Amino acid sequence: MVERGGDSTPTHHGHETQDVNIRVVALFALTMAIVLAGSLALMAWVFAVLHTTPAGHGPRGAPIAATPPRPPAPHLQTSPTGEMQEMRRAENARLQSYGWVDRSIGMVRIPIDRAMELVVEQGLPSWHEIPTSSPATPGSTTEDRR
Repeated sequence: MVERGGDSTPTHHGHETQDVNIRVVALFALTMAIVLAGSLALMAWVFAVLHTTPAGHGPRGAPIAATPPRPPAPHLQTSPTGEMQEMRRAENARLQSYGWVDRSIGMVRIPIDRAMELVVEQGLPSWHEIPTSSPATPGSTTEDRR
């Protein structure tokens, strides 16, 4: 035989002998409804306080412009092909003409074909022979600055 602990009374497995206390359940449900309604009212009040902004200000307190700024008009090319041809004509005229780059140091612009002939005849100058005073910005001449 199997021996059991000190209590030899058998345990009854069956049904509950008493009903649920309906007052406790109703009181719990009522308390939860009051807490829910109170928290909803509190959140509505918080949102109302935080959403209020001074007159003339936007959602985050930034001033609102009387009239919103308009974007700039688009800068479209009306004739891209013609503009490209004009730009190339101007570049070619600059490459094929004489002119001053900087009179103060005696730097001139010569046609590119003549410059290539001079390089073939005389060779390239060394870095020590190039004047260093008053460096001119690339593409600008004293004629352009006047």
